[in-house]
Amino acid sequence: MDMPKIYRSYTNFIPTFVFLVVFSCSAFAQTDANKLVTAILGETPIEEDLQELCDEIGGRVTGSKANEAAVEWAYQKFKAAGVKVDKVPFEMPALWLEKSTTAEISGGIAMTPQIVSKFYSPAQTHEGILLNAGMGTAEDFTRLGNRAKGAFILVETEICLDINGLFAEYVAASKTEDLARAAGVKGIVFMASRPNKLLYSFVSKKVYDNEMPQLVMAREDARRCLRSLRNGKKLNIKVDIDADTGGAYKAYNVIGEIKGKEKPKEVVIIGAHLDSWALGTGANDNGCNVSMLIDIARQIEKLGIRPKRTIRFALWNGEEQGYFGSWAYTDEQGKKLDKHMMAMSVDIGSGAIFGFFTNGRKELMPALDEVLKPVQVFGPYQHVDAAIVGTDNFDFMMEGVPNLVANHLAANYGTTYHSASDTYDKVDLKSLKINSAIIASVTLGFANLPDDKINWKRHNHEQIEALVEEQSLEFSMRMFNVWKDWEAGKRGRH
Repeated sequence: MDMPKIYRSYTNFIPTFVFLVVFSCSAFAQTDANKLVTAILGETPIEEDLQELCDEIGGRVTGSKANEAAVEWAYQKFKAAGVKVDKVPFEMPALWLEKSTTAEISGGIAMTPQIVSKFYSPAQTHEGILLNAGMGTAEDFTRLGNRAKGAFILVETEICLDINGLFAEYVAASKTEDLARAAGVKGIVFMASRPNKLLYSFVSKKVYDNEMPQLVMAREDARRCLRSLRNGKKLNIKVDIDADTGGAYKAYNVIGEIKGKEKPKEVVIIGAHLDSWALGTGANDNGCNVSMLIDIARQIEKLGIRPKRTIRFALWNGEEQGYFGSWAYTDEQGKKLDKHMMAMSVDIGSGAIFGFFTNGRKELMPALDEVLKPVQVFGPYQHVDAAIVGTDNFDFMMEGVPNLVANHLAANYGTTYHSASDTYDKVDLKSLKINSAIIASVTLGFANLPDDKINWKRHNHEQIEALVEEQSLEFSMRMFNVWKDWEAGKRGRH
């Protein structure tokens, strides 16, 4: 999707005079939204906060010491800003923290490839023959036949250049995983989709039910193995997975709140996930947007703005393993979700925001256009009525709550996603400032929206079922391991 022309000029150049124009225009506008946008675009500690989170705390896998430190860090940031804040506990199903994964290739060649495990791969030593499984398609498994049973397979991938490539990789891996289990494969080695020996983390399709070692091997090492296999060499692989493992444990969401002055029981909630993987420092995924939420809350409080409705700033935990923190929140809120007027998730890095996914709730679009007026200089905006499965809007959507996901330009999100290169220096800090102004305008705008502009309600179960059918969500829900809980009535509104 092409970037709006105005936004292209701002994000590519963003000269100082642009901000001066915004400031001068806003200086005479007395609305709270304009005051907030002006403050957000001015000097704030957002960059310092992000650098602290990434460089001093680092990667924040749920259950790790770094994650615990991040929870306390975020709690203190809200508290220092004068924002009411709580650390809200919930239960994670099981602990799995990779300590190291090593592999040895023997036979036709001898090498020690760079490799990492997918989440919840069994922590032990695994050995077997290594076979070329092509792209891991049904045709490839037909070619392998009975040889696949009890073997490790090496699966080639397309190189990932953007978000579309990222989701194509998810889909392909999900299909390969199903075929591998049916074929009795012992383990899967996926060629990394990023060059220059860049490694990254993923969850398997079955997540906590995963019984099969699944690994990502550096692209160059995997290609060397494939060349040997195609030349008729026989290869063996030995993998040692070392991980801290354990049963269910307690994790925490961090939720700040600014109480509404007229309708305090009506809630607008905006979320970004605090957890990350540990190869990098979780900068674009999703530290930049954690820092954004803290900064928006800080500026609202600093300006003394009191919205009509209550605004909650949710820093979710356990997102990477299946949105457990936001699921716990929706489960705990129960009937109070009737009063949640809008839930928003910001989770696609620091590329320019140029619109929103409305997740099957296109009736939100007129209100969106209204609340974006204070930041129209950064538009025009393009909204897409597609339902997103893959981040913390999911359980709000499945509970029938009107929800939005910010739609960003890819920037370098696809190439750094979950990888060792997701570090502070990859964040587009200028774009992050503008994105913060946009999200601030939308958040405060929905909190102050006149009642006669709200023409939506929480969906019932039948409407949610219709959404799942109309948007063909079953495949994505199965791919992210959330279908069975929805189907069993454990997740979503029933």
